[in-house]
Amino acid sequence: MGSRAVNILMVDRMEIEQAQYASRVQNGGITSNMKREAAANWEFLQARKGLIDAALLKDGEAVQVPKTLGELEPTAYTNLWRAVFPDHNATIPPLATGSTRLISIHDETEQSIAETEWKQHIITLHSRLAPIGAALVKEDGKPKEPYEIAILPPEAFATLWGQVFPDRNETVPAFDEGAKEILTAHKELSTEWGTLTRVEVSKKYYVWGIIIMALVTGAYTIVGGLRAVIITDVIQTALIIVAMLVVAWCTFNHNQMGGWEVLMAFDTNELKHITPGKDLMHLYKPMNDPQFPWTGMLSGVLVLHIYYWGANQFIVQRALAARSLNDARIGIITAGFFKLLIPFLSIGTGIAAYYLFQQTMPGVELAADTAFPVLMREVVAPLAMPGLVGLVAAGLIGAILSSVDSMMNSAATLVTFDFYKRFINPKATEEQLVRLGKYIIGGLVIGSAFLTIIIFDPNTKEPFFEYVAKHQSKLISGIVAAFVLGMLWRGTTAAGGFASIVTGVAVSYTLPLLYGSVTAGTGAFAQDLTSMFGEKLNAFHSVFVAFIISLLVNVLVSKFTKVDEEKAKFTWIGLNIIKPAELQHFGMKLLGSLLLFAGLGAMMSAGFIAPVTAGILAAIWTFMMFLDSLFKVVLAAAAKGRAYSFLREDRFWAGLLAACAVFMMFYFK
Repeated sequence: MGSRAVNILMVDRMEIEQAQYASRVQNGGITSNMKREAAANWEFLQARKGLIDAALLKDGEAVQVPKTLGELEPTAYTNLWRAVFPDHNATIPPLATGSTRLISIHDETEQSIAETEWKQHIITLHSRLAPIGAALVKEDGKPKEPYEIAILPPEAFATLWGQVFPDRNETVPAFDEGAKEILTAHKELSTEWGTLTRVEVSKKYYVWGIIIMALVTGAYTIVGGLRAVIITDVIQTALIIVAMLVVAWCTFNHNQMGGWEVLMAFDTNELKHITPGKDLMHLYKPMNDPQFPWTGMLSGVLVLHIYYWGANQFIVQRALAARSLNDARIGIITAGFFKLLIPFLSIGTGIAAYYLFQQTMPGVELAADTAFPVLMREVVAPLAMPGLVGLVAAGLIGAILSSVDSMMNSAATLVTFDFYKRFINPKATEEQLVRLGKYIIGGLVIGSAFLTIIIFDPNTKEPFFEYVAKHQSKLISGIVAAFVLGMLWRGTTAAGGFASIVTGVAVSYTLPLLYGSVTAGTGAFAQDLTSMFGEKLNAFHSVFVAFIISLLVNVLVSKFTKVDEEKAKFTWIGLNIIKPAELQHFGMKLLGSLLLFAGLGAMMSAGFIAPVTAGILAAIWTFMMFLDSLFKVVLAAAAKGRAYSFLREDRFWAGLLAACAVFMMFYFK
């Protein structure tokens, strides 16, 4: 069952072998032996197929059924067998057995002919493409200018023309005309070559995978509700962690990888790798980096994390379902520790796979979302350990199901209580709400599966996570602004919160367009803005700017609308969660920590201290900031004559978690 589940999400081995062959041709060139081998193999296979076809021909059509061979005379059957198997010296099997074998050989031969013709196509394509690259393309892959082409002697140009267009017998055209035609051919041939070296996920398997997972998720979520979601999530989490450990171990222990240190050396190009290191294990890139600018990582990512841990329904509903406040706190902190594994077991393994494939499959183009199934095929499966592939597949499917079931249950809860019960049927009974929730989950399962199938291409070059995160981030800024002000400021109003959410979405979608129109200009301001933040506005920068604007709109609207005094009590201060003096003290500690971190970062960037040293110092400081309030609790307990253990206090574990997270922010500089 495990292997079948994996096959739904995997690419075919034939596609990988074909891509590897194309890569070998590209890197090693075409030898005369390769041409002769392909031609001879094709002729032999065609002859074999022709013999069987001739024997099975009936009324002008080939009838591929064993009983048709029963009409052959014994001598004709013997001659056919000898012709198909010229090296076979054993006794010829009886007609009943042999006919089945001949039909099987016929089908295998057709497949082999297709493979041979594919290889011949690769050889022909490369024979046309390589000379253009040698004569008309620069080292950086760009076509030469016309005046550079004109440097070619007439004889060389004529030879090139014959290599690119071997089937055209007309007179070689003049330089200007011929050069344009050859460069056009180069573009077309390069495009075709690129498609041959890509490894793609089968669309059929992709669709069936979505349908099966939608049915499974919908079934247990509808029947069991939040309880079923939480129970299955516990099981799925265990499977996910085990699967991540297995894949990470297999990848890092591969004989061409060699561990975490080797990965970091690959990434920084210390090993002079076949492919230059890309600094993929670094968090902080220049401000104009299109993906991970350091300013965006310290601003927009902060907003996204506030949403994930403070307003995300996946987290909130689990916290509200806990038996006690302490259980809720410990549960969230425990989840945070599991999150710390992601850079090492998930991101690190993916990057290790990238560098590994550059050695084992040079030149083969793998999309980010295709890397995992290929990793399973090429690294995990060859270990031939019973159940290993199925175990990893279960972890992968569990990761998908745990996200889908949480989304379905959360969406159903929000629609049922915040919309139906509030606006449509305030007197709805619990039974009615539960029934409606099941209908909503069913509708969401069907709708989301349908949209995923028709909208998302599994072979897109844009990773699926980035695709989802990019669009989800546009909905978050205003929500975070509403929550932050709602927790800290009693003057915020419902109208202000609503305006904040709407503003966040509007700004998130319009700001990149506005930024692009500005940077498209030719003035000094446009050039300065482009050099500072890039041609396109980074998503993290967009999130932070939208958050600030949403905050301002919230404050402005709240100032002109009436405050609900009852709801105004539900702030941190109003609920006595924190006193004003404590909040001020927290602000001072936060400011001091930021200044210290900035100083350590500057020293690290200047090379005065190593990232590990800076991370350790920052982690110790962070943990001490939590010990400050923790000691007060312990001393208060001691004053009352009660023993109090650090290990029972959630602030101790929260401090340790924060310290580890801060260390990693410096370690992955």
